[in-house]
Amino acid sequence: MSPFRKASDPTQGFSLVELLVALVFISLLMAGMLRVFGSAIQGFATANETIKAQRDNRWALQALQDDLQSAGYFFPIRPVVGGIDNVNAANQNPLMVLPGKTVTNKFIADPNNPAAAPSDETLTFDEFQFVTDQLLPISARLAATPSDPNSLTITATLGDLSQVRAGDFAVILDPAHEVVTVGGGPYSGTTATIALNAAAIQDQSTGAFLGAFGNLKSLTHQAGAEVMFIRPNQVVRYSILPMALDPSNTAVTVPCLVRDQTAYPAGGALIVWPAANATQLALATAGPGGAPVVRGVVAENVTNLRFDLSANQGQAWTRTGTWAGTLANLNAQLAAMAAANPGIGYAASAQDPANPMWYRTAPLLIRADLTTRTLVRRAEYANTANTLAYRTRTQTAFIQPRNFGFGL
Repeated sequence: MSPFRKASDPTQGFSLVELLVALVFISLLMAGMLRVFGSAIQGFATANETIKAQRDNRWALQALQDDLQSAGYFFPIRPVVGGIDNVNAANQNPLMVLPGKTVTNKFIADPNNPAAAPSDETLTFDEFQFVTDQLLPISARLAATPSDPNSLTITATLGDLSQVRAGDFAVILDPAHEVVTVGGGPYSGTTATIALNAAAIQDQSTGAFLGAFGNLKSLTHQAGAEVMFIRPNQVVRYSILPMALDPSNTAVTVPCLVRDQTAYPAGGALIVWPAANATQLALATAGPGGAPVVRGVVAENVTNLRFDLSANQGQAWTRTGTWAGTLANLNAQLAAMAAANPGIGYAASAQDPANPMWYRTAPLLIRADLTTRTLVRRAEYANTANTLAYRTRTQTAFIQPRNFGFGL
């Protein structure tokens, strides 16, 4: 009869060697899992940053495209001879590309040490400036049939009348269609009596620009007629500015695509735009003749902006290192296109004083290249070991003003 093996004592447990071996295997497993988890988290962060940079790029480029398509929009169509200077390349031309602009941005070089003093980086870009009319975001109606050629009582159904100021055009949209110029102000609320400006738009004998439509000519407008407001002769500028967006650390800035807007200067002198750190109070009178400058940030972390112009549908481009050089190439293209297409109404020059808004009557094509970058610098974005870098994205748009037409 075979002897039975004695059962082990259930209270004996594991030996120290067994525990140490198990601990080693668990440590190796945990280290591997942590590395996989860290890589996954890192990949998730970099993917999100890259997607955000691409999304910001698309958003900024779309906003830029929508705005530039309205370059030269004038409503109503009116003569501007003598009012806008396009003869002197050094003045405020109605459309201009100013290459080689630079700004200094201050950033945190080491994302793991946010308390460190910020480092400087120089960004080079092109400014784009153009003249246009702005449709104010107000939907309004006549509150009563006018009885006085010097005023209109208006009720806003969308927005409010505080946005209306002297010099704006009020367009009455009814069969007795009229355009009048706002005087007086400031206005407020949703219902107000708007004073009208009696000045004429232009001295037709001399071409002197006086800047306003006359008083109301007809008193037949009925209550309820729609009214829209236009801010005429606005200069829009796109540039890159270092903006202090973190109120807890204003020493650090973010390069932003910024849209500035102000009134066209009397006499056409080149506008001196306010600095990136200008306060809202300063912006209120920073434009030509004390006009306000409206500033808006379109997108953050924009590091490059480049523009080029073509007057022959992109067969050749005109960009040089200066606006004067670009203008000379553009004039040559315009002259060639006008000579090759007689009778169509092409603008033959961007410096014809009789046609300052030349890009309304020219096959102008604008190329815009915009570069955005990720929020922080990372080692995985760098091409060199042990360094940090941003990941950048550049996209291109080809834009033609939508109000393009001939003979206007």
